[in-house]
Amino acid sequence: MYIYDTVSKTKKIFEPITQGKATLYVCGPTVYDDAHLGHAKSALVFDLLVRVLKENSLEVTFARNITDIDDKIVKKVEETGMSLHELTQKYTDAYHKDMDALGILRPDIEPKATESMDAMITLISKLIQTGYAYKTEDGDVYFDTKNDTKYLSISHRIQEEEDTQSRIERNALKKNPADFALWKHFDSGITYETPFSVGRPGWHTECAAMIEEHLAVKGEYAIDIHGGGADLLFPHHENEAAQHRCSSNQELAKYWMHNGFVNIDGEKMSKSLGNSFFLKDALKSYHGEVLRFYLSSTHYRGDFNFN
Repeated sequence: MYIYDTVSKTKKIFEPITQGKATLYVCGPTVYDDAHLGHAKSALVFDLLVRVLKENSLEVTFARNITDIDDKIVKKVEETGMSLHELTQKYTDAYHKDMDALGILRPDIEPKATESMDAMITLISKLIQTGYAYKTEDGDVYFDTKNDTKYLSISHRIQEEEDTQSRIERNALKKNPADFALWKHFDSGITYETPFSVGRPGWHTECAAMIEEHLAVKGEYAIDIHGGGADLLFPHHENEAAQHRCSSNQELAKYWMHNGFVNIDGEKMSKSLGNSFFLKDALKSYHGEVLRFYLSSTHYRGDFNFN
């Protein structure tokens, strides 16, 4: 069996870290709204992969996270008056219902960000102690990209020397424009007490921490396959890999896989363009198995055009 590895941009024979077993981590939904077609495409691609691995007589451990704390969720909590748990559980249940309708298998492990705070604090603390992260005067913690010699080795992105002036001003306490937040200080809203400050974790930290907590093995690589949408390659997956590399002295994944975008009538699906629609609405008109077949009709790496 061959897998197209996004990092090397080549098809590589799949040789799992542990013979007879396969570990797979896929970035899951941020539960502040209903699932859209992009969620469905990614979930379906990796559902098919899990089934293929199992058919090849491999014992698969599949983890997909739930992001249940971030700025969009906090904003929605404030708008609705619901508690954090009520809001995120509502949309987690809705996500599961939609994925079940498409015949998508539940993951073996489904960690939530709010339940992984200790793992994130441990990871951030280790990065600070080893000099790969630093705390600013206002209580934020940033990853120091200049100290990671392999930064951008996942996405092969060319880092621009200059950044926009507005971004630099917004993050005046950062050492480098490319440095990304591991922890953000907040005085109000939904916050957590940590040794750094009161606040909330950066998005890129949770996946790295969850992999270390639930899946990582000793050796050259932590897991076999890391997957997600093509839009996550940079900065999310790049930043995940950097944190794990610098905290554990090993690469995060042996193989990286990314599915293509979903387009609506030839345009990239986006809430800002107003052409995004929910999976639950499509399911009102079409049976889940019909949608599953339709979404499977293009190569997983190719962009899918829904019309």
